[in-house]
Amino acid sequence: MRREHDVHFRSGVLRGVVSLLLAVLVVNLFIMTVARHAEYKGQALENRQARFHVRAPRGRILDRHGTPVADNMFVADVTVAARSLGEDGPDSTLVRLMTWFDLPRQETLDRLAQQKERGRRRLVLVPNASLAQVTAVEERVRQLPGVRVDTQARRRYLHGSLVAHITGYVGEVGRAELDTAAGYRIGDDIGKLGVEAAFEDVLRGRAGLKLEEVNASGRIVGRRAVWMREPRAGSDVRLTISLPLQVALRELLGDRSACAVALSVPGGEVLAACSLPAYDPNLLTGGISTDAWQQLANDPAKPFFNRIVQATYPPGSLYKPVTSLAALYHGLVGTETYLEPCTGGLLFGDRTFHCWRRTGHGEVNHLIAMAHSCDTYYYQLGLMLDIDQLAVAARAFGLGSGNAGIFTAEAAGNVPDRAWYDERFGRGRWTRGVLLNNAIGQGELLATPLQMVMLAARLAVSGRVPDPVFVADPAPVREAPPVLPFAEEHLAWVRGSLEAVVEWGTGKAAQVPDVVVAGKTGTSQNPHGEDHACFMCYAPADRPEVALAIILENAGHGGAEAAPLAGVWLAEYFARRGELGLGVVP
Repeated sequence: MRREHDVHFRSGVLRGVVSLLLAVLVVNLFIMTVARHAEYKGQALENRQARFHVRAPRGRILDRHGTPVADNMFVADVTVAARSLGEDGPDSTLVRLMTWFDLPRQETLDRLAQQKERGRRRLVLVPNASLAQVTAVEERVRQLPGVRVDTQARRRYLHGSLVAHITGYVGEVGRAELDTAAGYRIGDDIGKLGVEAAFEDVLRGRAGLKLEEVNASGRIVGRRAVWMREPRAGSDVRLTISLPLQVALRELLGDRSACAVALSVPGGEVLAACSLPAYDPNLLTGGISTDAWQQLANDPAKPFFNRIVQATYPPGSLYKPVTSLAALYHGLVGTETYLEPCTGGLLFGDRTFHCWRRTGHGEVNHLIAMAHSCDTYYYQLGLMLDIDQLAVAARAFGLGSGNAGIFTAEAAGNVPDRAWYDERFGRGRWTRGVLLNNAIGQGELLATPLQMVMLAARLAVSGRVPDPVFVADPAPVREAPPVLPFAEEHLAWVRGSLEAVVEWGTGKAAQVPDVVVAGKTGTSQNPHGEDHACFMCYAPADRPEVALAIILENAGHGGAEAAPLAGVWLAEYFARRGELGLGVVP
């Protein structure tokens, strides 16, 4: 009886234990499948799937004809996990790879360390790997834990340094930029200079996000990715630059430190713009060593310096049309007025202000003075004017104010007036002698090359040229061109005198067969060495469609050095404008 009771008791206990275990299993199953379903599902996905950030292809940069200037190429990078480079040095896998690929040990480790310091989880060991290098990794994939071949789009600048100061370049986003640039991650590219930076939102596109099945080593083993968000390519940006004209301008400038810019009239679209020396943006897109970057950044020739919009020079005699217009506007002289003869200079106080022709020009009227660029005549005009009158005339053309609507900030330059001199030297501590230098475009006057070509363009069509643009699409918002305060008869006289400069004056070297060119030579004083040679012009003089300015640093006289180059480029422009669809009026 007792034995039967024990059997029943044990059976009951067993059933209770089984029931309890079953209840625990049911409760846990309920928790896993219902109450905490989402949490466990996420953990399960993370255990067998990994999220991959997929960069969107960057929009292209095109010239005005649709020819690519910057695009993308797909490259394969051999990458390693950041943990491969520990505090004690590289792991065995990384050492093996450096040996296989014959990579310089210390230089490679320094480069990887820089990437790791920037917070990268994957370190690029071999950028733009060759087929042989990719094959070597893929064939030994099981022996190389944490090593991967990543394929991605990389920026490519098809013409190297040709348009570098306009396009700019892209580089890896920095930690400081991550604080202000929403949606970027370590390893992403961002525009650093030029159009790449100014139109980052247009060019960038939207990155994608996908899930890939991976094994314990992090290697992708699944056949198909699950896209959580597909990448969206960036939009193209089309420049106003014409590559054939850009090439022609670049070849003319040679190896000089120089700049030149040409634009359409009256549209104000920049057709070609060169600043030399330049840099190759391709060197900066795939990652550049600290030493190589320092060498570029500290180069005394300043290859990153965009002379087109950042350099300021005294405009020299390019400014004389402004002085003439100011004097005509205030009725101080007429178009045929003779002043004191030029004997090689003008005595003012105890100082002689020399003319560029030391033997003098003799008796000259206003037209001859412009055509032969007689400094003595313009010294006398300067003394007739008030400094504020001259400044107002200059500012009417946009001198002294930078253009904020282009791809980068333009230097303002300087048009000094009475207030400026009072602030700099003190009221009553400067004399009218400053007007002599100002009248011939020297002294404290400063202008960018872009402002100089705009001066030529606005003289050509009585001011009807809006501020210049370098980008055609997306279409820029443009303000109406300025209204010049000068009488049309005076502007017409200035245009005629600029024709005389090229026809029989100091700019004869800029003549083009069958095309009437109007221009002005200039020599920009340089306190640090030889003077700069300057020339500005427009053509055809009777129906202007293109304006050009050239500055050759340390080259001497504009008529001898810069004007001949202008003539060659203009001849190229008129020979090719039909096929390029430029300036042809039906």
